Amino acid sequence: MKRPRTHSLALLTALLAAAFALRIVHLGDVPLRGDEAFAVRYWADDPAAVVRDLARWEPHPPGTFLSFWAWKSVAGSTELAMRVLALLGGWLGVAATGALARTLLRDPRAVPLALALAAVHPFLIWHAQDARNYALWFGASSLAMWLFVRAAAHNRRRDWVLYLVAETAALYFFFLEAFLLVAQAAYLVIQRHPRRVVTAALRTWLVLSLLLLPWLVQGWYLARSGYEGATSDAAPARLLTWFVPVLLSGREYPSPWEVLLPLAWIAALALLWQGQPQRRLGIWLAAWIALPALLLLIAATRMSVFDPRYLIATVPAFILLTAGALTAPQAIRSARPRSAVRAAAALLLTVPVLGITGLVPYYRGDSPKAPDWPGLAAYLQARAMPGDLVLQVVPDPAFAYYYSGPADETSLVPGAPIRAQLQPQVTFHRGIWLVGRSPEAESFLAEAMQLLSYDAPAGFDVMQFRRWAPREAEIAVHQGVRFGEIARLAGHTLQGPDANGQALTVLLYWEPLAQSAVDYTVFVHLAGAPNPAAGSPLWDQDDHRPLDGFASTLTWKPGTLYRDPYHLLNSPEVRLAPGTYTLEVGLYDPQSGERLPVYDAAGNPLGDSFTLASLRWPPPQ
Repeated sequence: MKRPRTHSLALLTALLAAAFALRIVHLGDVPLRGDEAFAVRYWADDPAAVVRDLARWEPHPPGTFLSFWAWKSVAGSTELAMRVLALLGGWLGVAATGALARTLLRDPRAVPLALALAAVHPFLIWHAQDARNYALWFGASSLAMWLFVRAAAHNRRRDWVLYLVAETAALYFFFLEAFLLVAQAAYLVIQRHPRRVVTAALRTWLVLSLLLLPWLVQGWYLARSGYEGATSDAAPARLLTWFVPVLLSGREYPSPWEVLLPLAWIAALALLWQGQPQRRLGIWLAAWIALPALLLLIAATRMSVFDPRYLIATVPAFILLTAGALTAPQAIRSARPRSAVRAAAALLLTVPVLGITGLVPYYRGDSPKAPDWPGLAAYLQARAMPGDLVLQVVPDPAFAYYYSGPADETSLVPGAPIRAQLQPQVTFHRGIWLVGRSPEAESFLAEAMQLLSYDAPAGFDVMQFRRWAPREAEIAVHQGVRFGEIARLAGHTLQGPDANGQALTVLLYWEPLAQSAVDYTVFVHLAGAPNPAAGSPLWDQDDHRPLDGFASTLTWKPGTLYRDPYHLLNSPEVRLAPGTYTLEVGLYDPQSGERLPVYDAAGNPLGDSFTLASLRWPPPQ
């Protein structure tokens, strides 16, 4: 007899292939977010050190650390390599969800439907593309649940052994898998399994408890570590308005839909499951969701762990409830008004479909997981110097994953006095690059150091501070050009433009020869092919007195080296056309416009301006 087309091997294979494709597309294109970078850098460190130190305060079981270390040792530490581990775990969970549908729902139509819902589930896709342990837990937990159901059905020793292996792995991936053991116990009770099956399950759980001794030891240390969670506190109403939409469709909804959609879905579910021969199964699937949610709610009254990702292992129950309702026996459907059945089916699919629509902006990158850390790292690596410090206002381990120097890197300690933190940094570092905004930190650094630039590379706010007294070593290009009889330009340093951004900071280093009777202004002009907006070769300029008047030519001190910053191309309205540009510098009387003559080091006249450098845009690769 020919198998139904909906249950054909080709269709199931295609659905699994689609699930894999949806999870691998753009997998390595997005920078690691902070938690991912922490996992790659620290979870995957030497196992002996991790188990001795990190495992005492990081709330994840040792299996997570060991799996990340083993995978990193083989695959490497790139974004793509480390996310493939999560992808495989998430993909396994999709397959296990299909296997659960085949075992529990006993309808060939339910299997491809459940596989399809799991394959396109945005919440599952997001975590399958995230280098953390949630997708690994989802995969191992779903497999363990299927093996448990199969072992309870057949009560064969090999099935219990396979379940034991999978359940042990799930528990060693995530502590909250213990909540799923309660759901498994509820399955035996609600489905009224015979005593011999219950005895076999108890015997298996006894062995499991022995295998969990290292797990329990780590839990004992964690209970005394002071860990308080890092998400949200308990909020019972949000189980309906936040957890249900996210676990069902992968997204949240605005008011009043955050209430109406979940309630409508639950009502439609109740209508289509009512009267089914397998209504006990429906009750247990609901318990699979409700019992872990209740336990998480209780735990969240003691620590901040109230987040849908901590219930990702219940997603198969949402999918099975939906698939079971949509494939309800025809006899049950015909016992109700056709319009009511159609409306209920439409409501059941509405929430998942609304979630699927979010995949388009997700793959388009409208809401990236992480900011452009590689762009920020490249910007700082091109500009920072040895002896500098990159200081993050908000700590994020992703930065250190991408940044390799030459400056040191640290972050402000949340809650600690900022001035007390910054004073040693100002003392021991010649330059500080402040990443992020902090009025108090900015004020202190501006008092203690010279503000050289403010830029927004890769979407980050970056302020550059440096000690007031410059060093010869920081001058990139030495010149020795003389302007009239009052100043020598010792040299300059250019910061940008480059592949990290168009903005250009020009640092001029002046050696006063004498004070002047005129308060001269310095000009720095960027010239090139005719600028359509200006109708001249001038594309941008920055004119001001040296150090904005703090080193006026009226009062500056001969024999002192001054660092004088100028900023060009900061405005988004100025967009360079491809071509070659020159930087011109000179001094002029702001009243008359008369410029000082310029002489080279040998005393030869160069005109009334000096060409600092030639630039190409876009920069050569």
